[in-house]
Amino acid sequence: MHKYHLLIDKFINSTISPKERKELEKWVGENESNMSIFKNYVKENYIKITTDFDSDMAYERFFETVKSKKSSSNRFSTLLKYAAVFTVLLTVGFIAKKILISNDSPTTIKVVENEKKTSLGNEIVIKLADGTTKILSSAENDVVSDANGNIVASVVNNSITFDSIPELEKTLASYNEIFIPYGEIFKLKLSDGTLVWLNSGSKLRFPHSFENTDKNRTVYLEGEAFFEVRKNKDKPFIVNTQEVDVKVLGTKFNITSYENDDFIATTLVEGSVSVYENRTPNNGVILTPSFQANYNKFGNKFHKEKVDPGNYTAWINNRLVINNLRFLEILVKLERRYSVKFINNAKNLNDEFYQGEFVDEDIKSVLKTISLSTPFSYEINQNIITITD
Repeated sequence: MHKYHLLIDKFINSTISPKERKELEKWVGENESNMSIFKNYVKENYIKITTDFDSDMAYERFFETVKSKKSSSNRFSTLLKYAAVFTVLLTVGFIAKKILISNDSPTTIKVVENEKKTSLGNEIVIKLADGTTKILSSAENDVVSDANGNIVASVVNNSITFDSIPELEKTLASYNEIFIPYGEIFKLKLSDGTLVWLNSGSKLRFPHSFENTDKNRTVYLEGEAFFEVRKNKDKPFIVNTQEVDVKVLGTKFNITSYENDDFIATTLVEGSVSVYENRTPNNGVILTPSFQANYNKFGNKFHKEKVDPGNYTAWINNRLVINNLRFLEILVKLERRYSVKFINNAKNLNDEFYQGEFVDEDIKSVLKTISLSTPFSYEINQNIITITD
């Protein structure tokens, strides 16, 4: 049993390896007894913070959330249920640790919500090289046709596929463009077989065919994307961002390059990539798996470090990972993920750091959990969320 106590400690303190994490998740999901042991250990060692903090109520709320989800009698569904509880309980464990440091007198969470929701008016839009524009639905199957009526792509299950079309390969290279609004994630399959997952608020420019491009396969990214590049040793794949290029032959990696961020981060999952300034190619680094190159836009410098790639690719699977982020950084992530706008009047929270993980949680659940650590009030009015002390 001591072994699993050590694994829980390592998980909560972010020192657990991927292999150890899988072992811990498997153990917790085996039966009710292990879940109870896990729950009590976290409760006694990480949530026994203050007499005013009702940890039983917090656990009960999380269990209620899990129970409300669709259930099944088979063992696989049971394991999924335990995994969901495992995630949210660890989230409480992560965040509750901070109460010792940042909260001597917890306050009551006040929530005032206008249930009426309005759309921000953003939609998934694709613009073909010939000027044809089409709005895509992530919930419907469809096809995309050019100005001449040729079907150039198919839309199925929240993804779009561009197949190789001989007639179009004979023409000069021209670029399509797709925009993914806040609150959406979309997957593309390019004509060379490369897979691209685009995160909320992202834009990608890409040719329908790479046959008539130059010696490289080049695409242009604004925002965040995960690439699974089809290998072609004779024609490297290049992702061009605002200030950084990423050059690969065939590999898996994640790039974050939002216009309003101060950094451009490239995280390698497998293979090898070259990351460099597009205006000064000699200024760059080579990445191997589990390393990240973080480029400071203002200092024009790269910082290379070893990371857990899973923290930076979690968004593909609708997981929200908060990995030692400041409150303001979290709000930016939440705006993109949930298509909301924050007005933060609790300036005292700006430099607070948080850590945790959420799986398929709505915005209210995320805010309530974070407020367990540094209490604040918030009001949700349509898509505007106002945070106050």
